[in-house]
Amino acid sequence: MPYSGVVMLGASIHDHLEIARLGDELGFDDAWVTEVTGTDAVSVIAAAATATERIRLATGIVATYVRSPYLMAMTANTLQDLSGGRFVAGFGTSTPAIVTNWHGLPWGKALTHTREYVDLFRRISAGERVKHEGEFAIRGAQTRPSEYRTPVYLAALNKGMLELAGEVADGVLLNFPTVSYARRAVEHIEAGIRKAGRQRSDVDITAFLRTAVTDDFDAAAQVVRRELITYFLAPVYQRVFTEDGYGDEVETVKDAWASGDRGGAVEKISDRMVDDHAVIGSADECRAKAQALLDAGIDRAILFPVVPDGEDRHGRVLETVRTLAPQRL
Repeated sequence: MPYSGVVMLGASIHDHLEIARLGDELGFDDAWVTEVTGTDAVSVIAAAATATERIRLATGIVATYVRSPYLMAMTANTLQDLSGGRFVAGFGTSTPAIVTNWHGLPWGKALTHTREYVDLFRRISAGERVKHEGEFAIRGAQTRPSEYRTPVYLAALNKGMLELAGEVADGVLLNFPTVSYARRAVEHIEAGIRKAGRQRSDVDITAFLRTAVTDDFDAAAQVVRRELITYFLAPVYQRVFTEDGYGDEVETVKDAWASGDRGGAVEKISDRMVDDHAVIGSADECRAKAQALLDAGIDRAILFPVVPDGEDRHGRVLETVRTLAPQRL
């Protein structure tokens, strides 16, 4: 089956845990949790570790600028011990809007920061006493190691970060990929793999696929549009969308937003944009579209359920998980 992982989401941590338990039962390899607003990822992973038995539990993502490598190493080792070695650390730089405007913290040299962060996280979590000068000035940091090594996945978008992920990460997480973007992303990741003298099998390329099993495209598309608008406003995504053939749409949406027409900006996101960046249709159509992304070079598709607003929204999310599970009950 095309989907091998699932995203925990919902209005509360209890919704997240219900998805984790269901994913565990239905044969998904891993359950991922995002962290933007609402629930924090670490609490969700800790709770899911006690609520599940075999499924891997991954952050997708925690922002590196808001947690130091030392704090994250302690956190990862604790979560590994709690889960019996099932924790996966998904890291990303996030955006200046979130890091600076929301957290009040500086955002800087993303590539240098990420390379150092991954190296320091691994060394500290392994129990090494670390002294380091650079983006991070660390003197004598050390913590108790776990018996389990923590895999590191990097959220990556542009050429530089994709190549870096190929060089240093155990896995890569792509967000809102189109088939054309996926092909280019895989090429950049593989360039990083070759640069580091690694094997392609050393790096697991995964992707979040916003997926709605429905015959009502318009209703699902509105949910996707409301999320996509936040990415249209981020310069790094604007560049990616433009390179992927959506430059005119990026400018149209930006202009509408800048003029104060927020609702109009959302509506100017075209059906084509939604259809290329999300998976909407019957169960068979969703599986086929997910398979097309796997055929473009992605190793594993992560199910990110999309459900229009309405009664029993969480119940419909669970039904999406059941419908597209690797093995159905």
